[in-house]
This record gives sequence, C-alpha cells and structure tokens, in this order.
Amino acid sequence: MSEKSILICTALMPACYKDFHCIMGDCQDTCCANWRIEFSKKDYLAIKRAPKSEELEKLLEKGMKRLREAEHGKMYAEFPDSQHGRCAFHTPEGLCRLQLECGADTLPMVCRTYPRHSGYTTAALEYALSPSCEGVLALLWDLEEGLDFIEEPLPPEDHRRFNPDHAMEARFAPLRELWIDTLQTRTLPLSQRMLLLGLMTQQLGALDWQDGSALDRAFLRWRALLQDPTPLTEGLEKLSGNRQMFMLHNLHLLFNLAQNWGQLATELLASVIGDTPLEQLDMNRVTINAGHYQELEDQLTQLLGGSEHFMENLMVNDAFYLALPSVETPEKLWTSYVNLCNLYSFYRFTAVCSMDKEVSRARLFHTLVHTSRSLIHNPSQRTQLRDELFKNDSATLAHMAILVGG
Repeated sequence: MSEKSILICTALMPACYKDFHCIMGDCQDTCCANWRIEFSKKDYLAIKRAPKSEELEKLLEKGMKRLREAEHGKMYAEFPDSQHGRCAFHTPEGLCRLQLECGADTLPMVCRTYPRHSGYTTAALEYALSPSCEGVLALLWDLEEGLDFIEEPLPPEDHRRFNPDHAMEARFAPLRELWIDTLQTRTLPLSQRMLLLGLMTQQLGALDWQDGSALDRAFLRWRALLQDPTPLTEGLEKLSGNRQMFMLHNLHLLFNLAQNWGQLATELLASVIGDTPLEQLDMNRVTINAGHYQELEDQLTQLLGGSEHFMENLMVNDAFYLALPSVETPEKLWTSYVNLCNLYSFYRFTAVCSMDKEVSRARLFHTLVHTSRSLIHNPSQRTQLRDELFKNDSATLAHMAILVGG
C-alpha cells in the first residue's frame, strides 16, 4: 500500500525553546572546552576575511587550523583545544574573543547555534535543545508541569515534500506523540512508563507496516490505554528489576568513559566501589556498595523534591532531540527504544552517584552535561553500547526492565 506524499509546512519546537539563552561566564561546563569544534569552509573563510586586530590575527594562527578531508568528511577546519583544554578564543571571563571583536555573525555555525539543533522530519521542521548544556537543563528543571510543544507555520520557501515508503513512516508524527504522551503519563512511576513504552513499541513493531488501517487502530487502542493504564500495570510489575545487574552495566560504561571524563569519573566510581585508582581497577572483580548507593539515591530524591518531573522532561527532550522513534523498519523502531532505555539508565545511575560529593543542583547538572556529551553527541558510543546488548541477547523487554528499574 503506497502512502500519499506529505507536505511539511510547519515548525515544531519545545515551548521553552525560545527561552534559552547562554549563561556565558556562569557556566561550569562551557561548550568552549574539551570538544572538537569543527566547521565548514564557508565558516573558515568568513573568519579569515573578517577585519580584526593584529593581536587576534596572531591568535588565529595558533587557534584555527585546516583539517584533512579524508579524516573529517565535510568539515574543513577546527578550533583545537589549547593546553588548558579550552578554545584559544575563550577569555578568562567565559566570553569569546572572536565574537567580541568581529561580532556573532563571524562565528562558525556550530558556535552560533549550539545547543540548538534543527532538522526536517516527516512531522515538521523541528527545533530542539541539547541536554549537554547547563542552560538547557535549567530550563527543564523549572518545567514542573512537563514539556509542552508549539507549532508554527513555515514560509512557503521552507516547505518540503516527503514521500513515505510505508504506512508507519507516514505516521511518524502520531507515533512520536504517543511516545511523548507515554513518558508523561504521571499516574505511573517513570520506570513503568519506560516499560509501557517498550510494550507499545514491541506490539507496533509486530504489525504489518503496509497496513495503515491496522496501525491507526493500534494507535487508537494505545490512546485509550494511556487514559487508564491500570490493566497493564500487573504485567509490567512482573518484569522485575535487578539492582546488581543495573549497577554493573552502568559501572562498565562509566569505566569505559573515564579517560574522557577525568576527575568526575573517578569521583562517581568511588561513590559505589571505593577509592581504588582507575589504573588498578579490575571491573570483573569490583565490590559494589549497594547500601551507600541507596543512601545517595535517597539524597537525589530529596534534591528533586520527590518529583520525577525533571527526569521526565530530560527523557522527553532527548527523544525529541534525537528524532525518536526511528520508523525506517520494525527492527530500527525497537533499536531506538533500546537507545532511549540506555540513556535513561545511565542518566539515573550517574545522577545518583553525583550526590556523593555534593547534594546540589549544580553538581547534578555538571554530571548530566558530561553524560549527555558522551552519549547524545557521540553516536558511535551509543551504537557500540546498543550493539553489545544485541550481541549478548540483552536487548529484550525483560532486560530493559533491569536497565530502567535501577
């Protein structure tokens, strides 16, 4: 069954999107440090041609360099880290020398837009915010009623037409709306919402994706179930968690990321396995202090005011930012759910561990920024993590219950 082409004529974004502003020098994890800032030839030439002082010209000689195309694809140049791990143009006050002297229009596109992201889906031209920015996390923290979305018309020149390959691809918008509504079903704990989402994804993946009528009927059934998910809760409760497996899974992931995380990884690991130096750790023989982890989890719950709205907002924001779920094939639909579970699990684990040193919003944000930069902005890391689960036959709904139930 062929689906009619879809005209994309609206923009879609979180309601808080336009409220974002850079907190500049007040940011504890500036985006001008510890990242590869790569950009196009157009951006490179704009910087080179901009009128600038002799001092800035000299700084550019060291602070901007060409890239070899074979290694970096379409990227043409970069701002390499200085010896202190920061962009050479980053001032002690947390500002940008290039912007101060030449104006914001001279900055590479990535510097002008981050943490904003835009792209077309079969639903709309979507504008999203990356959770790897402390300013974005602050917005999500304040949205106690949940994350809303707004839709605006696009000018005719920005309209796009999309020709779907099958009925599910044509229904990305209502499916993603179902995902978000499931994550925001506050009659259930967030961990159960994640499992309810898995059950929905599993059932939808088993349908004939060429049969649009069958998909529409399934969407209607799930809409009704979200009004009262009680009939499904008994089945969800049978999918028991396993705290030990949850912690081991995330400990291994944190250990693998430790080299890039530096001191923060050492502190988070120490919160549950003691102060053994990283180079001496044998992850196959670690002893987990589950009792202390429970104490830290209680402290996190107190910091969050006993509410799950912040973690809920974080997962809704991530699903939107990553344009989940994937609707290319039933297999990719399930894979996108597994990716979301991995994200939630690691967010939860690192958030709890972060309470060991300091119980504060600043400490929580510092940890979640690093978590997001490692997984949201590192597709190869996400792919490797996902592939390991499938390789070990652990990409099942039962195993997702372990990942989200920790």
